[in-house]
Parts: sequence; structure tokens; C-alpha cells
Amino acid sequence: MGLFNRLLHAKTQTSSQEAVLIYFALGFKPNGDRFQFDDMVDLEDKLIAVIERDSAGESDGHEIGQADGTIFTYGPDADRLYKAMESVLQVHPLCRGGRAVLRKGGPGSPETVMQL
Repeated sequence: MGLFNRLLHAKTQTSSQEAVLIYFALGFKPNGDRFQFDDMVDLEDKLIAVIERDSAGESDGHEIGQADGTIFTYGPDADRLYKAMESVLQVHPLCRGGRAVLRKGGPGSPETVMQL
């Protein structure tokens, strides 16, 4: 199988799994400084560590804009994936006021929204 076909096949497999999408605002830290790209990288690194530790799935990157961002995670069970990440999401300052969307399948599947 060629590289293009392997990449296409891998993306299809990931999109067919359940997902937990983490949405956050790039507002201000408690000390008054603005959140930066490095703060999002710190959150993502911590999430990757707990996801891998619990063998709950994988992180598939992020999108970040001027005012907000999203971290994409996938696994065979969205509830288990969220449970693995929950302790990090509850304490990381970037998550304050954010939300986690647990999706039970591909795009368009039933979703549960958890306020962070």
C-alpha cells in the first residue's frame, strides 16, 4: 500500500472512533497575563501523557485561533477517554470555562457536553 493510501486509511480509522473534543478560550490567566500557545502545548502534553498511561486512545492535534482553541482526542470509548483526561482538565487553568464534547462515533453521532 502506498504512503498516500496508508495516510488516507489511518485518517479514516481515526475518524470512525469515538472522540473527546476539548474547547477552550485563550483569555487571561489569574495573574492577568494572556494565555499563549505554550499554555496550550502544556495542556496537550499533559493530556497525551494520561491518555497513553491509561491506553485510552490518542491525541490527534489541535486547532488554535486568536481567541480560542480545540484539542482533538480519539479512542474506542469516549467515556473512558474522558475519564483518563478528567483530572488534568479539572485543574489546568486553560480549561477554566471550557468544555469537553464526548462524541459516540463519527461526525454527526450523539454528543454529551461536559462543562470544565
